Amino acid sequence: MTALPTLPGFEQSGISMLVAAARRAIKHAIAPLLEPLDLTPHQAWMILLLRETGPLSLTDLALRMWLDHPTTSRLVHNLEDRHILEINQDPNHGRRILVGISEEGTALTETLFMAAETFRLRLEKGFTPEEKTALRGSLHKLLHNLSEMGEKSPKRKAKALEVDFN
Repeated sequence: MTALPTLPGFEQSGISMLVAAARRAIKHAIAPLLEPLDLTPHQAWMILLLRETGPLSLTDLALRMWLDHPTTSRLVHNLEDRHILEINQDPNHGRRILVGISEEGTALTETLFMAAETFRLRLEKGFTPEEKTALRGSLHKLLHNLSEMGEKSPKRKAKALEVDFN
């Protein structure tokens, strides 16, 4: 295996900085693949998730995309306006909606899937299955720690205690 090139400041960077740099680099690397499809990374990930899972409730979609409800809703409605996604009543639950890929969005979805597979293969090049498993484990711990920090945030607790007297 050939040695990887040295990255300036890598050894001195904290984990949070490296995660932020990786996120930014992924967004920049995927943008040229999505530009011809006129999609943002979040829109593309939403479409690919729905392709993989089938229709999901807005809550499930938000959870699986690690987004809040308002952001998820805006993404869904934008893609619905473009006839890529469709919103239907859940036949098993009277008040819940299901978000899925529309018939018109199917061709775009398959084109996107092929581009995403190519991207994934290039992104994961050189990783052994064990390294992928280890990275997933490390990211799981990181996300768990961040989730705990969010739950204990004084600002979040203060918001929960706010009462509107107007």
